[in-house]
Amino acid sequence: MKKKILKLLFIMSALVLVSCGESNNDEHANAGLQDSTTSVPDSSAEQTVFYNLPSPLETFTILKISGAAFDKSLLNPVDKISKYTTNAAKAINLGIYSTDLSMSFMYKQNQEVNLYLKNVSALSNSLQIDGSYGQFVFKRMQANENNLDSLMQIVSEASVNTDIYLKENQRNSAVVLIAAGAWIESLHIIANIANKTQKEDVIALVADQRVAISPLVNMLEQHQSDADVAVIIEDMKSLASIYALLEAKEIATATASVEKGIPNVGNNKSYSLSKDQLKSILKKTEAIRNKFTN
Repeated sequence: MKKKILKLLFIMSALVLVSCGESNNDEHANAGLQDSTTSVPDSSAEQTVFYNLPSPLETFTILKISGAAFDKSLLNPVDKISKYTTNAAKAINLGIYSTDLSMSFMYKQNQEVNLYLKNVSALSNSLQIDGSYGQFVFKRMQANENNLDSLMQIVSEASVNTDIYLKENQRNSAVVLIAAGAWIESLHIIANIANKTQKEDVIALVADQRVAISPLVNMLEQHQSDADVAVIIEDMKSLASIYALLEAKEIATATASVEKGIPNVGNNKSYSLSKDQLKSILKKTEAIRNKFTN
């Protein structure tokens, strides 16, 4: 599988928008294919920082390739959805539940897929996010679930179209909250598995998240005038400060995309992560996630 650095906003295109809304407008759905080559200009900082964030689906693809097993206990329980009553809590946990849906989808846990799909749909509807395009994307994903190259291409195309949709509808604050929730949930899952198994490849996956934390903090800071965004920035900065201590080493260009058969989510660097640093990352991640989910 070719290395792809996908935008975290994949969850909006392929999962957050799944089954929300009643429209079956084929013209609207087909727009996803017609616009699939559209590129988002990089003239603004906001557009730029959405790149180089690994999607949950990509992260769990790598996790599965490493041999790590599915662990349902790490997912946010579906029955907690009733606790999320504010728009901020709904947006953050939309990201969290979408990540849980991504993991369930990748590991072919059909019962969990259906349960998390309902929560994603309910929160999307509550936030008034249109879902007809997401339904179309999800059907394409299901049809290509055994072909990782095709799956990643679908995700890559969809992320661009959804990015445009969200910006046109002025949902930027919601976007960053969803992104923060999705990324923290991904880190929560892989850091727990890394700490439990001490598998070198999973620890490396946790370390490689260093490439995502700074862009995510930058993205949040662009919307710090929004009180709901502002309250999570310091926690994210604290996590970023731990990641900043990781030592980097260059990877030769020819081998940068794959190490030991596992795609690298970074660019051309890998990072060393000690047991103490892993525990620090896990502790901080759990504290942030508890604020998000409880």
